[in-house]
Amino acid sequence: MRRTCVIGAGPSGLAASRVLASRGIPFDCYEAGSGIGGLWRYGNDNGMSGVYASLHANISKESMSFSSLPMPDSYPVFPHHTQVLAYLESYAETFGLHGHIGLRTEVTSVRPVEGGGWEVTRRSRGGAEAETDRYTEVVVANGHHWDPRLPDPAVPGAGVFEGSAVHAHAYRSPEPYAGQRVLVVGMGNSGCEIAAEISRSAARTFLSARAVAHVFPKMLLGRPADHWAVSRAAVLPRFLKDPGMALLLRLARGAPALYGLPEPVRRPLAAHPSTSDELLVQLARGAVTAKPGIRSFGRDSVSFTDGSRETVDAVVYATGYSLSFPFLAPAVFAAPDGRTELYLRTVPPRLPGLFFMGLAQPAGAAFPLLEPQAEWIADLIEGEVLLPTPAEMTRSIARARERHDKVYAPSYRHGIEIDICAYRRALRRELRAGRRRARRADARRPDAPRPAPVSDTV
Repeated sequence: MRRTCVIGAGPSGLAASRVLASRGIPFDCYEAGSGIGGLWRYGNDNGMSGVYASLHANISKESMSFSSLPMPDSYPVFPHHTQVLAYLESYAETFGLHGHIGLRTEVTSVRPVEGGGWEVTRRSRGGAEAETDRYTEVVVANGHHWDPRLPDPAVPGAGVFEGSAVHAHAYRSPEPYAGQRVLVVGMGNSGCEIAAEISRSAARTFLSARAVAHVFPKMLLGRPADHWAVSRAAVLPRFLKDPGMALLLRLARGAPALYGLPEPVRRPLAAHPSTSDELLVQLARGAVTAKPGIRSFGRDSVSFTDGSRETVDAVVYATGYSLSFPFLAPAVFAAPDGRTELYLRTVPPRLPGLFFMGLAQPAGAAFPLLEPQAEWIADLIEGEVLLPTPAEMTRSIARARERHDKVYAPSYRHGIEIDICAYRRALRRELRAGRRRARRADARRPDAPRPAPVSDTV
């Protein structure tokens, strides 16, 4: 009997569960925490949430909504993390998912079985005995913002610094930093927002970045900035989109020099956008001072690559996260360089029955991609569409990586970055091609039932 295992009950796992439940595909979903929501559950007891107390989404509610359930009209444009969690809980309730989800259950091992299928071992928290079951498919939906990635420990003096040093994953509120001299390392979304928040009460706040990012305001020409990622302008060729976005940024916020920032080397769309209104204000006020990369640490100081040196009491590393799959042996699947060998960010070519959800990072929200991705996975499980051969998928992955590396910054952080419009087009093409493959296979088996028509709406 076919049965699918879904690992994780965050947004990706919930989307997978909803689609599988709607299709009547038997499945079990396992979640290590005591509640659903993944990183959106503040203080999640699975240890995987880095949400801090004041965090609001930097993506608008319209962009964050699943297609099957809009966020409430009563929500603000940029909802607080408690509202996002309430929305995910409503999503699970609306589609009757709780009965499929085993909470406080950690998947410890996923192993391929000779002859097909996957052996999944899990352990209930507080339980002594592990349990193992066999599944025909496994959907990995354990997220990619939970395993803190620290900078190179070989930075001179890194072990000498005597002040507090934490990853942003452990940051919860600015109170511990009141009156201190604080260095925030990293200029992604978390780094920008945490530096701005700390600067309200810290004695001094420094923001260090090896490569200065374009800082987007949350509202751009009267619209949430993320709406531009899916507007009509988004389908323009990149040689037009990049200068167009650069012009929009210049009109909306002025030159980076106004805030004490150097001009970014890369184009606005060549990196994941850093979105913060307050950081720009705090930079302009002098409450935050921009610094280049770190050269070395002292006991209570940091030297930077421009030759400057500052006395520092505390460091917050907003240096991103690693892609980790602790239940999979590295020989089975791993992403050591932040890049995944996955066809359409979903299918490992030579591991039939294993699928990955949520490992595609668009400039806007990832939520709208999850249900279409899950629908494709369900189509594959039911045999309504068929994949290319492993060799064809491998060649396609290589071509996609070559295109990716021409567009995006060559950093770990951008290994799974995508253009949301291009990804949707690619998924629609694959759905059409998969149906043709299924029809050809069916034609070779005249007594077999024909696959039902499949929508290619993404």
